[in-house]
Amino acid sequence: MLAINAKRGVESTVERVFGSTGNEFSQLQVLWTGSTAGIIFKRVGNTVDAKIVFPSINEGAEMKRSTFNNLIGYAIHELGHAWFTENKPWDTARNEHGQFVGNLINGLEDPRIERKVIESGYAPNAKALFEELLNSILKKNGYVDADDLKNVPFLLAVEGRRLNGYHIDAPSIVDDAPWSADLRWALAEAQVAPNTYRIAEIAIELFKRLKDFEPEPTDGEDEGGDQDGDGDQPVEHGDKPSDKPPTEDGDKGVDGDPTDKPTDKPTDGDKGDQDGEKGSEGGDQPADKGEPTDKNKSPGDKNGGGKEFAGGRNVEPSEFIEGELKDQRTELNPHLDSRPSSAKPTTATFEWQ
Repeated sequence: MLAINAKRGVESTVERVFGSTGNEFSQLQVLWTGSTAGIIFKRVGNTVDAKIVFPSINEGAEMKRSTFNNLIGYAIHELGHAWFTENKPWDTARNEHGQFVGNLINGLEDPRIERKVIESGYAPNAKALFEELLNSILKKNGYVDADDLKNVPFLLAVEGRRLNGYHIDAPSIVDDAPWSADLRWALAEAQVAPNTYRIAEIAIELFKRLKDFEPEPTDGEDEGGDQDGDGDQPVEHGDKPSDKPPTEDGDKGVDGDPTDKPTDKPTDGDKGDQDGEKGSEGGDQPADKGEPTDKNKSPGDKNGGGKEFAGGRNVEPSEFIEGELKDQRTELNPHLDSRPSSAKPTTATFEWQ
């Protein structure tokens, strides 16, 4: 199909989904004027303003049906963040514990918000679209290695969706990971997490377990001793990671509360702070010139671990979408005059309340 028809199809589908929720979602814009893909949103109570940004494309170019489906799946995924992600605990945890914790939150939060979208009934075909998008990413870029620490967030994002019931065209690698018990614990806790606050607590606890992880001795080795039995004293090891949630005197959550205690934070995952939340890809502040930001791309943040925690694949599908639209990209400078949305005669101005 022509890209102009794909743009109209994406816009009309997403606007219909946005308007059928029965809640006070006051404004949605789908813009094709960016240099990247993402979302900028503001939520005050139950009221959401959202702007989904796609890269500028040549409307006369051909677009594959699979790309069109992935654009819709991506847009609905991003709306899921606007509907169900709280920005404050995500930003607080990342600022206090480093970028890797922010990535862990992303890996656990993405399956949660997609499950919420499916359960809400906002988009009847959401599960099939999310499943197709994930398999397209894995087909193009492959999976990650089970023992690659920096890519644990991406692993969580895939395996959490598997627990959502998606058919994934790659076998599970959780049991192949050295820290499999801790991953299973985090995935199980995230499946019942009521909101982003709890997801942040799980991510912080998982980060501590991964930092403290020590492998079990292999066959033929004494625990902490040499295989040749030269008489060295065993090395004392720290606590081994377990698949049990922390106890009351254990690690604290984002706000200092024990992670297994209920808090006074929102429990339905649907409410934002009353003073409003702004963000993209789950909650960053809007970037300069209206560009969406990306929680997985924050070179200024401390990594929070060692070099083994640095880098890793982007959990959000934004880079994949940018790559899918590469052949349709236009030479238009997105920071000059914006092109109007193809389905409307003019582009409405997005105003923060």
